[in-house]
Amino acid sequence: MFYQPSLIEMLARSLLIRIVPTLGCIAGLTGILSGCGSTPTADSPTQIPTVPVETIEGDEIINYAKAIIAVEPRRKAAINDIQPIIKDEEIPNITCTEPDTITALPRNVQDIVVKYCNLAKKDIESTGLTIDRFNAITATAQADQDLQTEIGNELIRHQSER
Repeated sequence: MFYQPSLIEMLARSLLIRIVPTLGCIAGLTGILSGCGSTPTADSPTQIPTVPVETIEGDEIINYAKAIIAVEPRRKAAINDIQPIIKDEEIPNITCTEPDTITALPRNVQDIVVKYCNLAKKDIESTGLTIDRFNAITATAQADQDLQTEIGNELIRHQSER
């Protein structure tokens, strides 16, 4: 007889496969729209600092997961609003914490990005995390597989409670 995973286990795996890459795309109010990573590009002046994994507390992982769940739909909506405006061009690397990446955009795209950044900041801070801490956890998670797994598990737990 072979083992057949339950529907919940299959959904959890599917969700983990979709959510863990989101860590890179959320990247703090870091590479917020298209950058999909907190690793700065060559023309990006700001390196997002990592923190020692052992300094990230359990409640911060819970709050980080809540922040991702709140912010990700807004990020996707912003991309969907921007894409028709810029047509076939690639969405440039836009980082909420780097004003130059926003001011270089057409005015109507700037409006979308500023609205997104303000709402994302509010969502993140409503979980009890500061933007700097959120970004530091993001950068650390991108370099630490165990932290990614912890965050992924927390995301699955929160998604299954919805």
